[in-house]
Amino acid sequence: MYAKILRQMRKAAQARQVNFRSHAFDEMSNDDLEPVDAINCILTGEIIEDQFDADYQQMKYVIYGDALNEDEIGVVAVLDAGGRVGVITVFRLTVKDYA
Repeated sequence: MYAKILRQMRKAAQARQVNFRSHAFDEMSNDDLEPVDAINCILTGEIIEDQFDADYQQMKYVIYGDALNEDEIGVVAVLDAGGRVGVITVFRLTVKDYA
């Protein structure tokens, strides 16, 4: 269902066409994660759901994948009209995330 979007996001991630919102940097700092972990999550993960963001009038995607050290993390990201990925937030997965 999300194969085309994920391909586009991975292509952008491989080209380092990824923009991080300030909230993403804050959350990565709180969880001892780095931007490369978020990029690795996009490259290794799967989109598990989409969410419409009414404030920005765009679809955002929740991706579960791996940090570089293989810890399981999540990324919420958008794909802009120019094909770049905008990372909204990054977080470590917990048991409740899978419930």
